[in-house]
Parts: sequence; structure tokens; C-alpha cells
Amino acid sequence: MTNLLGVFFSSYPTTASFSATTLKAKCHVPTPLSGLFTSVLIIISLYALTGAFYYVPAAGLAAIIISSALGLVDGSEGLHYWHISRVEAVIWVSSVIATVFAGVQYGISIAILASLALLLVRIAKPQGEFLGVTTLSLVDDKGNQSTREVFVPLDLGHDGVHNVKAVVNPPASWIVIYRLGESFTYPNASSVNMEIMEYFKEHAKRVSQLIDSGKKERLWNETDSQSGTSEDQREKRRRPIRAVIFDFASVCVCSLRSITYLPS
Repeated sequence: MTNLLGVFFSSYPTTASFSATTLKAKCHVPTPLSGLFTSVLIIISLYALTGAFYYVPAAGLAAIIISSALGLVDGSEGLHYWHISRVEAVIWVSSVIATVFAGVQYGISIAILASLALLLVRIAKPQGEFLGVTTLSLVDDKGNQSTREVFVPLDLGHDGVHNVKAVVNPPASWIVIYRLGESFTYPNASSVNMEIMEYFKEHAKRVSQLIDSGKKERLWNETDSQSGTSEDQREKRRRPIRAVIFDFASVCVCSLRSITYLPS
């Protein structure tokens, strides 16, 4: 039944035990039809070679199983996964260890549940970046040099991919540009709103304190007349923000409910 349904999903054909399946995979067996020949050999062995099997040591049978199963684990693949996504590489290693020491069903269950949890986390907390402006110098085939400004993340060196020596300046002093890297839906709208508000609290210049507003009633963007010298110094480095520009070039889906979470 497994092989019958598996052909519709390009799944791995199974034949009896896991070790037998891996052995046939190493022999480049393309279809489950090989199970017919395996059955014939097993019947012949049971009727004609049972006495000879008595003298085969258990260590020899274990070596056959181990040698067939070692081909399923490729260390270079794990290193390749580590360079692409370290979180998914950890999931891969965990599922391999569970498969070897606990069983195939445990390894598959761990991989499915961990991948599902990772997917939900990525949906709830999408990747977003605040953009700045940098200048690129272009030289054509004739040696003519030209420059143009492009928008790139303000933190270029956070992932080890971009050029950390590039000078990125914030856009106009009163503008904030935020680029969302995934779909903007209801599950992640609150997370995006919190990230933007935290950026405002850190970089936005606060307004004057309202009259007769207590400490509990004071908004986050109101100044405190009793703030210390360190707070006053940080306030001088902040800039007033008049507009927020959202770059939705990478957004595939944008729900109506998520728009209401955006700061206004």
C-alpha cells in the first residue's frame, strides 16, 4: 500500500526492512518489482541454505547492515545545509540521529514537527529591514565612471553576506524606509508593528511634553521634564520623523486586517 500510494508523490520505494531498502537503493533498483526476486531468494535460502546460515557470525550480518546504511548519511550535505540555513541544518542532524538510534518513525516525526514549528515562527516574525542610501560607482567598458544611489539595509554586516565597508547613510532626516521581505498578513502584523515602534523609540525625536500629563498618561513620544542628562544627550542625537515609507516589493500577499496594524 505504501508503494502504491507513493508513486503519486515521488516517494522513496520501500521493500521490507529499512536496511533492505537502503541496500537496494545502493544497487540502483528503480522499482519495487525487485521485491519479487528478493522473495524468491528468501524462499530458496530458507529451504536450502538454512544450515549454512548457522555458521555466519552475527558481526558479519551487522557489518552488512551498517555498510548499507552508511550510504544514507552524507556529511558534505550537512555542511552544505549549515552554510545555507543553520537552523534547518540542526533539524537535519537531529532527525538523522533519531533515525539511527531510535527509529525511522521518530526521525521523520522530529523533522516534520520541527519544520512545521520553524515555518510558524517565520510566518509570525517575518524578516524586515530598515533601508538607507549608499552610492555605487559604475565603470563601463570605455572607462567612463558614473555614480548612482541605491537603497540597501542600514545594517549591512548583520548576516555576513554584504560588504561591511560600504557606507550607508539614513535617508532624509525626517523619513524612515522599511522593507518587508515576506507576505504581510494578520499573524505577523503585530510583530512588524512592534519592530517599527521600537525603531521609533530609539531614533525618533520626542515632542514637547503635554500640559498636566502624568507619568502614566505620558505617551512614548513625549519628553519628560525631569529626565537626566544622559537622556537629554540621547534626545539631541535623535531626529524628527514625519513620514514612513513601506517597501512592499517583496510582499506577495497583503491582508486588509494587517494594514490596520501599521503605525499612523
